[in-house]
Amino acid sequence: MSSTPPDDIILQAQGLTRQFRSGGSLIGGAHTVTAVDGIDLEIRRGQIFAVVGESGSGKTTLGRMLAGLLQPTSGGVFYRGRDIASLDRRGRADFRRRMQIVFQDPYSSLDPRMRIGAQIREPLDIHRIGTSAERRKRVDELLERVGMAPSYANAFPAELSGGQRQRVGIAMALASSPEVIVADEPTSALDVSVQAQVLNLLAELQRENNLTIIFITHDLGVVQHFSDRVAVMYLGRVVEEMDTAPLFADPRHPYTRMLFSAIPDRDPSRAVPLQMPTGEPPSPLAPPPGCTFHPRCPVALDACSAVQPALVGAGNRHLTACIRVGPDGARVPVAAAAPSPIREATLSGALP
Repeated sequence: MSSTPPDDIILQAQGLTRQFRSGGSLIGGAHTVTAVDGIDLEIRRGQIFAVVGESGSGKTTLGRMLAGLLQPTSGGVFYRGRDIASLDRRGRADFRRRMQIVFQDPYSSLDPRMRIGAQIREPLDIHRIGTSAERRKRVDELLERVGMAPSYANAFPAELSGGQRQRVGIAMALASSPEVIVADEPTSALDVSVQAQVLNLLAELQRENNLTIIFITHDLGVVQHFSDRVAVMYLGRVVEEMDTAPLFADPRHPYTRMLFSAIPDRDPSRAVPLQMPTGEPPSPLAPPPGCTFHPRCPVALDACSAVQPALVGAGNRHLTACIRVGPDGARVPVAAAAPSPIREATLSGALP
């Protein structure tokens, strides 16, 4: 992947890896956990790019690296073709202004001792945007834009509901007129009715400002109606990536198919039988060899335990990391490789 992107690609990840040290004591040594493992991504300007997967898949770690809040162990993040790790002081300040994040917990992301108006105004003060009067006016405008009265500027976070606090978090992210917002599970702590309000607000803001939103979530029902493109993560790696509508119509990786089959359908006659994985999720301290999903995969082959498949695809940019999917994006017939005898009985009908 080139570090000089086309004009419509605003953010890239190249070989992005992040490891953490875990444990370590007088009676036991520390372990290395690979939270994100060699991810390549291209995110286009004005796109809502969803990152989905189970808890522990590395979604939040990836988002924080893309936002510049975590340094990668290896690989790089490129904003407008420039490696953010190599930016000078002025470049880093500009990147921080153009890249904002909305956190999962709207209460912990706010300072309980500061009034709401002061917190929304803080990015304007840091980046010296406008005069003092213009900043006060901007705070009122932002509160109104997220559906709150300007009088809330004098309130403290504890005086607001969860939905109002999340709206304040969005207003803070918008204050510096960013180009990219990382929204890390922005609705998971909210009631269902409030979730819809916040998602509608984000969608409106994205259209009005041509924002690029990296939407991290485990809620596939929301992703189906909210995003333009989806990357599916499992144990630190992207196993499938595609534009939203075609991906939901034809998921190819067994893990993606399992996730999608669990989405409730309002019409019971159209419900897809659940394709549940077998066994327990592997520990990130000791990931299995080859394809990390193979111990739980109902259609795994013997070769899956030896080969870590690359993320490949055809011209339609449907990328899949599965030994059953060829480099042209087409499924490899079951007869092309010997299935595991243990799983022989599960293969019939599992993949079209």
